Amino acid sequence: MKSALLFVAIVTFSFSNYSQTKKDSLNKAVRERVKNVLESQSDNPYFTREESDAEYQNENDTFQTLAKPSENSDLANFFKIYLEKKLLKKIDFSEVKWSYLYKDISRSEYNYTIRLTFEISKTGKASGFKIYTGDKDLDRKVVEIFKKYPLEKLALTEADKHGKISVQLFAKENKNTIIKASTYAVVDQLPTVKDCENLQTNWQINNCLYERLYEYILRNISLKTINKQELRGEIIFRPRFTIDSKGKIVHVNSIAPNSVIKNEIDRLIASFDQVLVPGTRNNVPKNTYCDAYRTLTIENLN
Repeated sequence: MKSALLFVAIVTFSFSNYSQTKKDSLNKAVRERVKNVLESQSDNPYFTREESDAEYQNENDTFQTLAKPSENSDLANFFKIYLEKKLLKKIDFSEVKWSYLYKDISRSEYNYTIRLTFEISKTGKASGFKIYTGDKDLDRKVVEIFKKYPLEKLALTEADKHGKISVQLFAKENKNTIIKASTYAVVDQLPTVKDCENLQTNWQINNCLYERLYEYILRNISLKTINKQELRGEIIFRPRFTIDSKGKIVHVNSIAPNSVIKNEIDRLIASFDQVLVPGTRNNVPKNTYCDAYRTLTIENLN
């Protein structure tokens, strides 16, 4: 039987060229497809509960050692001035604990602290803020206050400005929520892959890593294997892997529509050998977990 020729394309979830209405519509469709992927993930978790707890505990221990959070740090005293104490009651740790970020962490290991993460834009301003207190209005208020904080007090180096910067702001101790903020910033740098060495911002480095990986998948995917699956149109898949402290890709375990496509995606990711520098935390090499969603478009060429 004559095999059909295939056209394979990888589409990223980037809607920058769409109107807001189209973005909302596309985001809704993406969320529905992602939901389907997450449902299939339940039978194939990346970490066991014990591994999740160990990774989470190790990350927290490292962060606390480097950040040295204190009720009397400069950042803590700044927030005591600008954030009304009564607003701390809005922090809902039960809501935070059961968010998707921490749902796999056992209650006994959960660390009752809240961090703010951000990046430095090309203009040298803090941007891309992320914080989750369980109250959206409080999230916005915290970001508004932090924007007034002089960044030079964090003593960031030029290299630090290319990474993801994190500071602790709040903690729950003896059933009370308090302002307990970092003395020092913690900076996570992403692994660097070939052709991405000269990029200047964290989001550019992140995008470049995945773009190079998916270009590699597109060039090397087995059309014979894909053709046998008789799947056409758009399919969503979720590559999951770790780049270890030596820059090697390990523990590849993707989510895909079936085991054959999963194994093919996993094979290609494991063979991707273009990582030049591993990820770091405050300049110390570390393991970096990588996880994203992509759409694979498969069409017959007649």
